[in-house]
Amino acid sequence: MLELKPKRKKVVLAWVILLTLGAGMACQMTSPRPASWAGTPTAEAWSTRIALTQAAMGGQDAFVFTPTAATVLPDPTPTETTTPTPRIESHGPWLVFPGTDGLGLQAYDIRAQTFTEILLPAPIIIADLVRGRAPDGSTLIMRAGSPKNTDEFALYQIDLPSFEVSQVSPLLSINLQRKIVNEEGTRPFETLQTVTRPDGLAWSPDGRFLAFTAALHNETSDLYVLDTLNDRINRLNGLFTQNASPLWSPNGDWLISQELEFVHRLESWRSELVTGLRVPTFDSQNTVYLPPIESQEEVFLGWLNAFTFFSYSRTDNTSRNLRQLNMDELEARWIFAGEFQQAALDPGSGVLAFSLSFASAIPQGLSGGLYRIQPESPIQHLQTAGEWNHLAWDPGGMFIAAGAQGVLLFSPQGESLLLPGEGRAHLSPNGNWVIAWGDGEGSTAGARLYQSNNSNPLQTITRHPVEALIWQPDSNGFFLLSEGTLAHYVFPGLSPIEVMSGFPPGTMLEWAWVE
Repeated sequence: MLELKPKRKKVVLAWVILLTLGAGMACQMTSPRPASWAGTPTAEAWSTRIALTQAAMGGQDAFVFTPTAATVLPDPTPTETTTPTPRIESHGPWLVFPGTDGLGLQAYDIRAQTFTEILLPAPIIIADLVRGRAPDGSTLIMRAGSPKNTDEFALYQIDLPSFEVSQVSPLLSINLQRKIVNEEGTRPFETLQTVTRPDGLAWSPDGRFLAFTAALHNETSDLYVLDTLNDRINRLNGLFTQNASPLWSPNGDWLISQELEFVHRLESWRSELVTGLRVPTFDSQNTVYLPPIESQEEVFLGWLNAFTFFSYSRTDNTSRNLRQLNMDELEARWIFAGEFQQAALDPGSGVLAFSLSFASAIPQGLSGGLYRIQPESPIQHLQTAGEWNHLAWDPGGMFIAAGAQGVLLFSPQGESLLLPGEGRAHLSPNGNWVIAWGDGEGSTAGARLYQSNNSNPLQTITRHPVEALIWQPDSNGFFLLSEGTLAHYVFPGLSPIEVMSGFPPGTMLEWAWVE
């Protein structure tokens, strides 16, 4: 059981530094001061940015750098020849996304049109913008920092909406970091790869517990839980395999995860077992099921109810064994035992959808296309035939698939809308509107606005290739990334407001909303 440590007094820190220097470590690890990251590439980049800001403001005392707090660059001091610009009070909501240079995050106030810079050490695991936001919206947890710098690669807590940053816990032990720096064997790098997986964080539905994977006691990844009520971190297992993919049940009674192992003779990962822990006592750990021998990872689709969830096995070049698991009885029921491409779940109705390529469908005596399965039903309904290379559930209320025909939107009941020539699409949160877009390679370049029940576009948003899009939670506007520029569009005019430019080509942004 690991307790969160309070900040050390300066005199204790001085003795620790003195003893560390006297010990003479054999490897070349750096030990940045907590909250300063001094001597790291991150710190050097920020120092350059600060120096430029100070020069523009006329002196070294013009700007105080506080690495543990969100930083807003102040406006230059007005002179006799300049007129002060009225400052708009910041109320939010804010869109949080990675900056163009990879150093920290940007929080953009959509009303005041101002930025707050959130300082984090590089690299940042951007997927945590989706999984790291607490259910009540008060906190955002991110994994960031270099494993080669002690006390840097860690969990960081970003208080919302103040955007103040504090370190929660390291993610690797000092011994493991030494082996990574000195390149001792392959095991430490396999552990690092597991700890940095996109699915490494999971909040309990009530926001009390944060489950995460780390390697603080062993040379492999273990499952840990941060108890925010008691301000403690507990290690829940300590197997020799690599723990990954924590997932909570809807009422927080169960915590699911899987154990992975890298098989060197095959040069690939293998999922060894799926386990479940009863919460909040964590006193009942069970093997839920053993994946097939060819499974490289188990994909958890989501839950049907408080004790039933869906998963499937991902193999070298396909997926298979779509199953339903009952945690109370530890029983599995096959939904579809054959091969398929992708699967998605509507968490509200429990309806499943999956796609079959023609190549995998013919040997199974089926047609290639999209299928729907109602809860507790053995019948697979063919939604539409064709080759579909993308399938997902959209929170706006429909499944969205993309393929050679364009984009297909279909409801859990089977109503559908085809948008020919489009490459991707997102529904507005209220379900009334659709923005579909393409990159010009296999789909029509640009973005277009549709009603969710009509295939005729209402308006062309842009004719340039589009790479990413996100709706506002209130459906009154959206953000669109095209040709390296992020722009904001608001109804009714939908005129672009440039937010930030300079994103590298092919950027696929992750985002988080802060209310």
